[in-house]
Amino acid sequence: MKTIKYLFIGALMLVFSAPAVAQSEDQATIDAITKVIKNSNGNTESIKDEVKAVYKKNKKNPAVLVAMGNAFKEVKDTASAREYANYALKAAKNHYSPAHLLLGDIWAIADKAGEAASEYQMAIDDDPKNADAYFKYASVYRKVSPKLAVAKLEELRAQRPDVAVDAMAARFLFDAKDFEGAIETYKKAPLAKLDRGDLTNFATSHYFLGKHADGLPIIEEGIKRFPRHAPFNRLGMFFNYELGNYDKALDFGDRLFNASDSLKASWMDHFYHGLSMQSARSDFDGAISAFKTALSMDVPAANRVSLIQSIYQAFSTKGDFDNAIKYYNDYLAAKGNPSANDYNSLAKMYIKHAEEVPEAEREQWMMKADATYGEAIAKFPANAEYLNILRGRLNATIDADMTRGLAKPYYEAAAGLLEAKGNLEAGEKTRLVECYRYLGWYYNEKADKEQCQSYWRKVKELDPSNTEADQFLQ
Repeated sequence: MKTIKYLFIGALMLVFSAPAVAQSEDQATIDAITKVIKNSNGNTESIKDEVKAVYKKNKKNPAVLVAMGNAFKEVKDTASAREYANYALKAAKNHYSPAHLLLGDIWAIADKAGEAASEYQMAIDDDPKNADAYFKYASVYRKVSPKLAVAKLEELRAQRPDVAVDAMAARFLFDAKDFEGAIETYKKAPLAKLDRGDLTNFATSHYFLGKHADGLPIIEEGIKRFPRHAPFNRLGMFFNYELGNYDKALDFGDRLFNASDSLKASWMDHFYHGLSMQSARSDFDGAISAFKTALSMDVPAANRVSLIQSIYQAFSTKGDFDNAIKYYNDYLAAKGNPSANDYNSLAKMYIKHAEEVPEAEREQWMMKADATYGEAIAKFPANAEYLNILRGRLNATIDADMTRGLAKPYYEAAAGLLEAKGNLEAGEKTRLVECYRYLGWYYNEKADKEQCQSYWRKVKELDPSNTEADQFLQ
């Protein structure tokens, strides 16, 4: 082993002992020693002789010394990397931009943003046209102060108008969730010159801000250049669904799941795919399957509610009442604080189902709706007036000939609540007329003329043009 080692050192020395009078010869040295350091896989103690030989030959050559430091940095030997950066500074009499750049990188690896930025600034001071120094300074500050990071890139633009800084500035703004700023900054760069990651950020910014139509041209550019890139197919589905282009949304969904590389599908992918299947083809079974897949994934609590809602709605539209009711109750449980409207929706589902079953079963389903309204009235006293109106309408349908007076207590309760308010708005007056009309007809069926006329007089007071009341007031 020692023989092989010394033969290898000898081969290196042949390279390193040649006159270093040209940049190409420096580069040959750099390439050779960089390969040695990287091949050590971090065990730099095992190559100390080779390294020492190169150092002795190049201790006044800052370019080689910095290259060696960068190689040590790559194998995570930051102590040696720092040592060689300092060697380079000494050789260059403390003014060498690449050495400060390397020291900045070492501080950045240690998560010391301030120290890193200080070194990067010294790199800029030593060479105001060193674009990497500006980029790295901006990079360490992008989380602390995106505005400061972008300002540093503007300094680079002044020094190097040939360098495209807009894409990087936009990237910092995107990472800081300043999506408006990211969009405006990306717009300054030619779309055709943005790389795949920047196109993804640019399009995603439009999605987060709901600018779906403006995002489509970015997706088209991305798909043209990277047709199997999952984020472009994903956003194409999202944008087109939100714009009502359901067939296109489904096409993008199919591409996402069947023609994308390295797809890591999210719950949102399955959710939008289900929405697209449902809207483009009325494929409720496919939509329900997609929604259930999404529900089985790691979904935020608030989004789980929406997913369950989509499942019960799909079952309801499909006409599968049993599953619709099951998932609606799951929806109420997941929501945790259902509203009066949620109970109204449940009641409507029972009513709709009542219209679809044999007549002998109809009333039992309508009474389930009635019980739902009763529960809602108890939970939401502030909505009691309107809920009593809805309950009254339901029971008026059940007891169409008024023989049982099923709607009477609910219309009476709603009328009492409205009368107590005073100064009624137009809609409230209309509902109070509805209550009085039912009660007027009810007492007419009971042959109680006095009560009948008292309610029709109230109708006339609220609605003087009501001609229906006239037949009872003659």
